[in-house]
Amino acid sequence: MNADFEAFKEYASWFIKKSDKVEFLDIKIVPLTLKFRKTFPCLASLIDASTILNLKINDQQYRLYSWTNKDNLSCGWLSKIECTENIKLNLIEEHLLLLSEIGGIQEFYNPPEGSLCENQNFVFMGSKCICGIGASIDYYQELCFEENKKPINCSDFICFSEEANGNLTLYDPHTKAVLLFAPDHCFDNVSFIENQPEFTFHTFDNIINFIDYVEAFASQWVDKIEITFQKEK
Repeated sequence: MNADFEAFKEYASWFIKKSDKVEFLDIKIVPLTLKFRKTFPCLASLIDASTILNLKINDQQYRLYSWTNKDNLSCGWLSKIECTENIKLNLIEEHLLLLSEIGGIQEFYNPPEGSLCENQNFVFMGSKCICGIGASIDYYQELCFEENKKPINCSDFICFSEEANGNLTLYDPHTKAVLLFAPDHCFDNVSFIENQPEFTFHTFDNIINFIDYVEAFASQWVDKIEITFQKEK
């Protein structure tokens, strides 16, 4: 019995069905590379402090990263381990680096309240990323037309995080700048983009690019957990 996995199952009760085949794997974790540590120092420290459980669910490999928060509760996320070579999108180097070393995040449990990961369907996961803003493009272009605003050419932007209500977090693969497309939000850390319809594209306060986003994401977890030495399972 793995206590962290049981805590994950209790929180994300919708994720694993009784019919699913779950197998714990005895795999030695490959240490984070120096390149990863230099690119994402806060995230690297967070990963170093995690308890790591490798597992398969219906033959798909996952990795459960867990910590103990300041309320003495197990918390963390489930990363899906995917081959980056199968990703056809134009992901930036830093995104691919993250995926190759810790995977993309499919589910969270007991996440920090008000954090970037709250209510997200996925974060960073390569197989879930899309180009552009999906079905929202018609809504966005119609608003731009009605308000006589020039639309942002977002067709090659990479959506790397999707909120349950449909809000999208994206980066421009050319500039690596991060934007939020959010017709429906209650964030207090974002700003409207000048000359754009309100409640469409936003910038995050204190987050300029993808690395900034990843490090802010990690910092929110560091603030909520009790850092311990890394353990492997």
